[in-house]
Amino acid sequence: MSTLSDQNYRKLRPKQPIHIPPPAQPLNSTVTLILEGVQTQPEIYLTDTRRNYTWRVMMSASGNQTWSATVQLPMKPTIVTYHFRVGKKKILENRLVESRDIPNTGNRPIYGEWHKLPFKIAVYDPLAMPADWTKGMTVYQIFPDRFAKAQSDEQARSFLRGVYGLEPQFRQWDELPELPPMGRDFFGGDLRGVIQKLDYLADLGVECIYFNPIFEASTNHRYEAINFMRIDPMLGTEADFDELVAEAHRRNIKIVLDAVFNHCSSDSIYFDIGNKYGNGAYHSTESPYYRWFNFDPHPTGYHGWWGLGFMPEFVECPEMEDYFLGENGVTAYWLNKGIDGWRADVPFDNTPEFWLRFRERVNATKPEAWTISEEWRDATHYLLGDMFNATMNYRFMWATRGFFAYDKLTASELDDRLMAWMRDTPYPALASQMNLLDSHDIDRLIHACGGDKAKYRQCMAFLFAHIGAPTIFYGSETAIDGTMQEDARRTMPWDNLDSDLIAYFKKLLHTRKTLNVLRKGDVQTVWIDDATRTYAIKRTWGDFTLYALFNAGDVSATITLDDTGTWHDLLGNIPDVHGDDHLTITLGARGFAWIVKT
Repeated sequence: MSTLSDQNYRKLRPKQPIHIPPPAQPLNSTVTLILEGVQTQPEIYLTDTRRNYTWRVMMSASGNQTWSATVQLPMKPTIVTYHFRVGKKKILENRLVESRDIPNTGNRPIYGEWHKLPFKIAVYDPLAMPADWTKGMTVYQIFPDRFAKAQSDEQARSFLRGVYGLEPQFRQWDELPELPPMGRDFFGGDLRGVIQKLDYLADLGVECIYFNPIFEASTNHRYEAINFMRIDPMLGTEADFDELVAEAHRRNIKIVLDAVFNHCSSDSIYFDIGNKYGNGAYHSTESPYYRWFNFDPHPTGYHGWWGLGFMPEFVECPEMEDYFLGENGVTAYWLNKGIDGWRADVPFDNTPEFWLRFRERVNATKPEAWTISEEWRDATHYLLGDMFNATMNYRFMWATRGFFAYDKLTASELDDRLMAWMRDTPYPALASQMNLLDSHDIDRLIHACGGDKAKYRQCMAFLFAHIGAPTIFYGSETAIDGTMQEDARRTMPWDNLDSDLIAYFKKLLHTRKTLNVLRKGDVQTVWIDDATRTYAIKRTWGDFTLYALFNAGDVSATITLDDTGTWHDLLGNIPDVHGDDHLTITLGARGFAWIVKT
């Protein structure tokens, strides 16, 4: 946060009254709320959203048309929402919101739309924040079928099976995925292929690998497990997995797996529609898994995830919860096998109580594990200390893409969205958020940039300059292209890598890896200019300062900073700059720099 960001908040909301909401607060703390531009005494109406408890606080005069009140916050994690009342008038926040917060928008970003919503304060447990190893690290996401292949084509073909009535396809590594996607085209990527590329990843500067699902399944994406306790045979054996974890750890690379605990395959050992295993819920009400599914009637009347019959949804009965969350359950088993964290798929399709118990099991098994939620909207409710450490930060993605890639946001709107995310997120968790610019569920960033490599490099420089754990989808370092979802899951072009772009990524990753100011430092906005489309942030760690400067315009532009001395660009894009009473830096079109004092 900064004075400039507060001024920007006011500028974007020119009509009085004005209230700038505070950042997330620790349990049982007090916070002072200030409302400006009101003549009559206001009252605050507050709600503890987890406990559905409401209370009111009268404000006191603290200046000309300015009112304040000190509020005691709850002793347990929650989100407190609030609004002001002046007579019969209700004062809400005017907010630029994320897409899924508005009905019928799916995952599409929304730009330029304002909505009246309650103000909020996240109340978090300061003793349950992410482990230090997660702060500022670089994460590399791998879609296992498409990253690297050690097995022969013949070996890979031997594992093909029917995909819910569809004939499976085996494709050559240089072919494109099937469109429209049917989940049946396989390229044969495997765990041993990843093992063979660990030196490549370590040299790139990767510190953590997040894998899309690796458990036995019928489709290429494996988001409908047949057996959560078994590695998919096409990917390898459990011995291969053990070697992968050991070799990754030997290179100081952590491993995170995908937790798809909402549904399974209709061919799974739990449901077993084809009666392959002889003990599935579909064929017997005496099955130990019968209570895991909501049959009405049995066996054909059941709920499939998003209406997909081949993905029957679980019921969170005690037996199901014990299987996933018990002392010997799925969560603990793979943590004990050496993984360093879990990313939860569609957590909003499980109950909050499920994830509270999930976090309890993680804490009991490996307290420093990293837990991440998939959430396309505001994920604050997951980040209070009792569910997840982090989220896949699509809020960061939409803001960054909106300004740098799509040219749909002004610099002021970029800052407003980023500051809203930072206010909502507990400060001790900011550096551990999974900041990303693309993933397996959206088009590739280079596609969003219209193929413009200058935009692309600038987006990545911003990702690695900001607070969080920057996450890149495999092949981003060589600008793999692709539209939505399946087309974005193209194979890694090992025979046609972009060596210049990879060298650029190495500079970003290794510079960040060696500087605490980028990994853990505070961040403040120091420059916003809508006319020139320029923006700058200041990172600080102790006495060390780094400025990250960006020109998203198509002509050269100048940024002026309130600092002195001689400064050097770590990325080598501009010559050294010097100032006796201020700094003036000129950036070319789509230019950027990370400057530090010499």
